[in-house]
Amino acid sequence: MIPGLALILLVLVLNAAFTVLSVLFGYDDVLRLPPGEVMARFHAAGPALVVAWIAFAAGALAFAWIGPMAERRAGLSGQGWLAPAAALAMAAGLLRWVVAVPVLAAAHQAPGATEVTQVAMAAAYIALHQFAGAGVGEVLGQVLLCAWTLRLSLALAPRQPWLAAFGLLLLPLWLLGLSEPLAAGLPALPVVEAAPIAFMAWEAWLVAIGLAWIVAALRPASPATA
Repeated sequence: MIPGLALILLVLVLNAAFTVLSVLFGYDDVLRLPPGEVMARFHAAGPALVVAWIAFAAGALAFAWIGPMAERRAGLSGQGWLAPAAALAMAAGLLRWVVAVPVLAAAHQAPGATEVTQVAMAAAYIALHQFAGAGVGEVLGQVLLCAWTLRLSLALAPRQPWLAAFGLLLLPLWLLGLSEPLAAGLPALPVVEAAPIAFMAWEAWLVAIGLAWIVAALRPASPATA
């Protein structure tokens, strides 16, 4: 029962943090705005926004523990490194909002900030966003998460084929979602904003798995298995 509860709790924490970020910061549409406007919004939101980012990153890090637990519950053996690697990559991307962006935003929005300072802070923000956010958090994190989803789906196939099929159907969405962060280096690449849909569907999949495992744990054992 614990793996199922852990999956559902993970989804609840991630959604709670995402909701706060949406209200305070307009996430994730805000990422497509000019750097100066992003930093102005960030600075205006205050410490509550940083706390929300910490919660979001903590949820991502929790997947390093919950992912391997789910693998073991699905019958997989060996060292499951995909979930911890994905968790670290995504958390590294999210933590830029905790340790780096506050400094850049404060300097950009300082009362005496010159145009040169603001341009420098905007350039630093772009570089940080493209490397830590788009490169490490999105591209690397999502590729690893996609691989973990494939691994778990194949493990679920013998006993829960419908859950396995749901997981496998998510893979094209993950791949399409990579077009947005990769577009900076490949301008000719058509951009499909599929990542938000993939994440929401992935979370629904985790909840479905969690509920199935909880129901299985609560179901009385048959005389034969007893």
